[in-house]
Amino acid sequence: MRPWGDQFMDFVARERSLLHGFGPWRRAPDKNPGYIPTRLSGSSTLRSGGSTLWKKRMKYVDSGSSCLAVLAACLLAGGCRCMREAEEESGQGNMIDVVVRGADPTGRIDATGILTRLHRLGRPVYYPNGTYLFNGATLDFSGGVRFESPAGVIVRNDISPSPIIVFDDDGNLIGLQQNHLEQNELELGGPLPFRSGSLVPPPPGRPLPTLPVDILAHWYNDFGLECRRTNRGSGWIGWYYWSWNFHAAPGDGYDPSRHPLLGFYRGDDPVVLDWQCRWLCEYDVRGVILAWSSRDPEAALARWDRPASSLYWLHQLFNRTPNFKLLKYVMWAPTPWLPSTPENRARVERGWIALVENIYLRYPNRYSLRVGDRRYPVLYLWEEGAVRGVFDNFRGAEKTHAFYARIARRFQQAGFDGVALFARHPYMPKTAERARLEQAGVLHFRAYYSDPLSRDTRTYRKLVENFEPPSDPHTIVNSVTARHSHTPHPSRWKCPGSTPALFRELLSKAVRHVRSRPSMPQVITCYNVAEWAEGGPGLQPNMRDRFGYLEAVRSALAPTCNQDKPKGK
Repeated sequence: MRPWGDQFMDFVARERSLLHGFGPWRRAPDKNPGYIPTRLSGSSTLRSGGSTLWKKRMKYVDSGSSCLAVLAACLLAGGCRCMREAEEESGQGNMIDVVVRGADPTGRIDATGILTRLHRLGRPVYYPNGTYLFNGATLDFSGGVRFESPAGVIVRNDISPSPIIVFDDDGNLIGLQQNHLEQNELELGGPLPFRSGSLVPPPPGRPLPTLPVDILAHWYNDFGLECRRTNRGSGWIGWYYWSWNFHAAPGDGYDPSRHPLLGFYRGDDPVVLDWQCRWLCEYDVRGVILAWSSRDPEAALARWDRPASSLYWLHQLFNRTPNFKLLKYVMWAPTPWLPSTPENRARVERGWIALVENIYLRYPNRYSLRVGDRRYPVLYLWEEGAVRGVFDNFRGAEKTHAFYARIARRFQQAGFDGVALFARHPYMPKTAERARLEQAGVLHFRAYYSDPLSRDTRTYRKLVENFEPPSDPHTIVNSVTARHSHTPHPSRWKCPGSTPALFRELLSKAVRHVRSRPSMPQVITCYNVAEWAEGGPGLQPNMRDRFGYLEAVRSALAPTCNQDKPKGK
């Protein structure tokens, strides 16, 4: 432990702003003329609504005995405080009160240094109600943190009045938001990684109970990925930094509904992914449809463990994200647009086989469609037309269907009954073709991605009012949380006005639709988990709606949660 004298001199240095210097006379603090903080008198700091109380004193202090009295009071207060600090630094004592230790609860004086030092002590840190200004990069939460009340404490920075230390709706500490300092390559002096933010790992989630309808959420991850920063050919670097939605962003400007509660996060950080998976499971999302693509899928899967790979976030998800095991997954099958040549057909088939063997047969939480007691693992086809182009050169689908049968056979060799294909832009097989496919163990369904299934998409309210999902038993119904693009995303969709309440109405319609049609798969896909720029708020908490969109899922499923579920696992 450091000598008491050294600790006291540190205290005097920290508290010099309260002394205002000594001279022939000294005026009381300007914000409270004629008052002195109670801690200068040696008494305990008092709080009323998060504010320090001030005690009436002489308006002026002369250089004689009164000055000596104030100095004596300071010595007493300093000694008491240094004793408390020594006790805390030695691993004893109670929770550290940040106001007692000098943090300004009004938000007018920067408390970065004080908060950083207190959190580093490894002791529980207590925040009385108030506003605290923090502009540092990280905080150490290893000792724990407690707020006097969730709504009464705001830790903010100079950029925004919004809180940057956040909790979820169950009271779990999430931590200090990532990239809350809103740094990009210009501020960092080049394409360097941002370091601000300190998220804590989430607690384990709960296994999802059996529900009448399975919600499968499309998950296209495009933000904060290391490949965006290091591989300039993989996309705009602004997607890495989130600079398109900073508070000073040009174009459409800052949108709090596109600002994740996790902050402007690193999308391949396992802690980020773990929180996202926990919340999806907690709010009754059965599984996720994981987006990826490559012109050489076998090679891409072989190097997915490299940070510069566009599949690195999937490697982190499958291997370093505990709560992901509670979710079911569906992978995009490789559908690259390639000329119809024997070499390309072999390349695509090797990619599918690599996907089956390295993912589906290795990681057991795959999503399977059930028909009676039969199980069919599901693959999602982003562009079925591309598969037909490679195998049949767009003339029929005979070779394509033979290829599907070979994939089904590989699953059958592993103990399944075949494969289920959810195909976007499908080539819908005729009755005889479908019968041959099913005999070979291939179930084929039309599926969607961001399609709203509505006659009117001028606003999100009109989209909901005119929602008309198909009733074909070979179709998967789709829903969308939002469908309004933010600059500079090239999609430029226009469908303003999405809210959690309207999304709940839309999803409730979709649930009632499939429940009233037992011949349809009891599955609904949902765009999106986190396509913040192209679509808007998704199935993750944001700074405007918090958990509203996730609550909508739980609410939409609640009316039918006690009914038996005929399909899906």
